[in-house]
Amino acid sequence: MPSLISRENAFHLNGSRPTLVLVSAEPVEQLPVFELGSGEPSVCPGWQLVAGLAVSVVDGPGEAGFLVDGLVSPDRVEERFTWLRAVDRAGGAVVVVVGSREQAQDWVTVAGAGGVRGGFVPLAERDEEAAQ
Repeated sequence: MPSLISRENAFHLNGSRPTLVLVSAEPVEQLPVFELGSGEPSVCPGWQLVAGLAVSVVDGPGEAGFLVDGLVSPDRVEERFTWLRAVDRAGGAVVVVVGSREQAQDWVTVAGAGGVRGGFVPLAERDEEAAQ
C-alpha cells in the first residue's frame, strides 16, 4: 500500500456519511474488504482517522497506514472545512480504496466492484490535556 496518496487520487463522495475515496493501483490487503450491512459500510477494526486541512492520516494496526494530501487549492478551503465538519459530526469517515475513479459512484457501486477495501474509520481520540 502506498504511504502517501496524492491529492489527484483522493476525492469525496456525497452521501449520508462523509466518504473519502482513494485511488490506488497498489494492493491494500491491510484494510478489510468493503461491505455494506443494512446499507451502511462496516467498521474497519483497529483503524483510526486524523483528518486535517492540509493532510489526513489513516492509521491502521501495526505498521499499516498512510497519509492523504488534503487541500487541493486555496479557493477550495471552505469546501474542505465543510467536509472536516461533517467528519467531526459523524465521528469519522468512510474510507474506500478503489483501482479507478469509475469504480466510485456510490457505496452500492463500490461494494459491487470487487476487490475494493475499506469501511468506516472512526476519528482518533484526542488527548485534551496534550492539546492545551
